[in-house]
Amino acid sequence: MAETSPRLIEHIGVLVEDLEAAIAQWESVLGYTFGPICRYRTDSWIDSSDPQPHAHDARIVFSQQGPPRIELMEVTGKGTHGPSQLGFHHFGIVQVEGADELRNQFIERGVGVDGASLDAEGRAILWFTDPAELNGIRLEFVGVEPQPAFTDSGVPLVFGADGEPIFD
Repeated sequence: MAETSPRLIEHIGVLVEDLEAAIAQWESVLGYTFGPICRYRTDSWIDSSDPQPHAHDARIVFSQQGPPRIELMEVTGKGTHGPSQLGFHHFGIVQVEGADELRNQFIERGVGVDGASLDAEGRAILWFTDPAELNGIRLEFVGVEPQPAFTDSGVPLVFGADGEPIFD
């Protein structure tokens, strides 16, 4: 894959059973602080539980410290974010230009996809590699396109030029 520069890990994703309890635990153990709880909510998610686009609603929160930051995600569904995936989940790379084209390059080289959020045209705007093909590690590539992200109460998030959410 002809890359001009290395892709840096921006965050480390951890899948947890109870988001509020995990926040308290991580803050207590590491002294980190976490931002507001948000949701990644889409009707166009594909993963091992269903290869057809379906609803996905993940509650997430990021540490304010980093990079790499810690992303805590609450269990949802049966596929990529299901209970069988608890614990270390992924290394996250963000602001990826051409995320869909990169996904196709990985597939051509034998690295499968283990979850993706699709835009209205069916292109991946966020996707995960299959951990079976990278030594048990899943990589997440987040495109520069707007993501279906909301506050925990359902208000769409506004993002700055750096891709970071802006909270009032």
